[in-house]
Amino acid sequence: MPENWKELYFYMTDRDLGIIGGQKNIRYTYDVLTKLGMKFFPITYHRPNGSVIVGRIHWVDTFFYDEEKDIYAIRISPEIMPLLINLTQNFTTFDLGTAMRLRSKYTQKLYELCCKYGGDYRFSDGQEETTGNVYKKRVVPIAMEYFRVLFNLNEIRDKKTGRVLQESSYESYKDIRSNILQVAQNELYDLFMFHASNVWFDYQAGPRKGKGGKTSSIIIYVYTRENPKEGLCRPWQKGDEELWPYEPEYIEKKRKTPQQKLHANIFYGADRQEEIVISLLSKYLSRRELTYYMGIINKEARLCYDSYTQVIQVILEKEKQPKFKKGTKQYKRNNIIEYALQENLKEYGTTNRFISSRNYFLANYI
Repeated sequence: MPENWKELYFYMTDRDLGIIGGQKNIRYTYDVLTKLGMKFFPITYHRPNGSVIVGRIHWVDTFFYDEEKDIYAIRISPEIMPLLINLTQNFTTFDLGTAMRLRSKYTQKLYELCCKYGGDYRFSDGQEETTGNVYKKRVVPIAMEYFRVLFNLNEIRDKKTGRVLQESSYESYKDIRSNILQVAQNELYDLFMFHASNVWFDYQAGPRKGKGGKTSSIIIYVYTRENPKEGLCRPWQKGDEELWPYEPEYIEKKRKTPQQKLHANIFYGADRQEEIVISLLSKYLSRRELTYYMGIINKEARLCYDSYTQVIQVILEKEKQPKFKKGTKQYKRNNIIEYALQENLKEYGTTNRFISSRNYFLANYI
């Protein structure tokens, strides 16, 4: 964090407060500024290994009013400055005037999401090739587990004492909809219509887990002045055309058969496939593990030459998965052994010699 951010003050007059909240609301804007120091803003830091640090910081550290000069001195918390200044594409740029108007802490977080994904962002879960469903731009599906972490809704315990520091809140989607999504949508939409915000959003529940199960995700539709909502510019109401997260020109495609996948593999029919398999597996397995599994693969290849391509295919499929990409070295190794070389190969008709190989190897070679 640059040193000059630690003492960064904004000096404002009544005219500035009028620009932020309107000339008739200077007193109200003043009151908001004085209370911002008591409001926490949820923030999440991601480590390179995928783990997270969840914290809360203040928008404003200090607030002074100089009667003689009639000037307000406001210091923004230095921890939030990276979010206010567009340093790289991974940071979110806020309009500070809009952010200071927001009453709800949940609206603050949804405002951050709308700013972050309001450009050319397009979500991808790696399933487009098999389903044919491509998400529209500025559509953000958020898994319910991550949503609860993002909005600080889970129970928090002190790891030292075991005491509950924060009770779990809004357990059902119905509660989240009423107390978070609806409140934030109304607030941002009103500001958007009064030209005090550049973003607002619609939302809908994602699929349920099983028949009668809980909502698994929440889908956010971000609208901006540059990319407005098509049709009626208002929050979705019952009777309106249903919200649809996918591009209309894409239709659901039939899942490719295992044979079609193999034929589409760039290594299908290539020479020296054994060397290709060794190169792929050596990234994740130890030398002893590699020797053991290559022995099994070579035996399979004597019966069916496609066995090499099958192994190549399941490893390449595994490497495309977002969770695998972010995983630790140990996580990747376990996934290759327990899933790629066992469960995933079942799809291609591989014999059971792979399926029981891990336990045998652990019992006899480790």
